[in-house]
Amino acid sequence: MNYSNLDDAQVQEIINRLKHPKNQLTFDQIYNTISAMFGKIEVGETIIDDDDIQYILHIFRGRLNNERFSIHLRLKDFHDHIVRVDIHPSNRHINPDGKVIIGSHIHIYSNKHDKRDSIAIPLKDSNFPNVNQIIDVFTEFISYTNIRKEKDNE
Repeated sequence: MNYSNLDDAQVQEIINRLKHPKNQLTFDQIYNTISAMFGKIEVGETIIDDDDIQYILHIFRGRLNNERFSIHLRLKDFHDHIVRVDIHPSNRHINPDGKVIIGSHIHIYSNKHDKRDSIAIPLKDSNFPNVNQIIDVFTEFISYTNIRKEKDNE
C-alpha cells in the first residue's frame, strides 16, 4: 500500500483496521485530561495497528475557548491526517470546489488534492455523530477509527 497516495477504499480500510494505543497508561491519562472542563489540552499518543503501522492520535483545545477543539488521527511517517474532527472552529472552511463550510466538520483523507485533508464535511452531513462535547467527540472518534484498549480484546 502506498501510504503517501491512498485511494478512498484504502482510507476506509485504514479507518476500519483494529488499532491500539502503544502505551495504555498514557491513553487512560488522555481520557482523564480531556474530562477536565477547562484549560488548554494538547496531547498526542502513538497508536499502532495489527500491521505495525504507527499513527498519532492528537487532541488540541486552546486555553481561551473550551468549546473549540480538534481531534485527528494521522500517519506517523507521512503526517497526513486520515481523519480530523474540528468542533466549533473559529473560522469558516473553504473546500477546493469553493463551497464554504461553517461550523463543526470532519475531514477524511483524500488523494484528489495535494493537501490530503482539504475537504471538510459538516458533521450533520457525515457518518460521524453530531456531538460537540470533547469527551463525547473523543469517545465517538476512537470508536469511528476503531481504536481499542488492548486488554478489552484479550
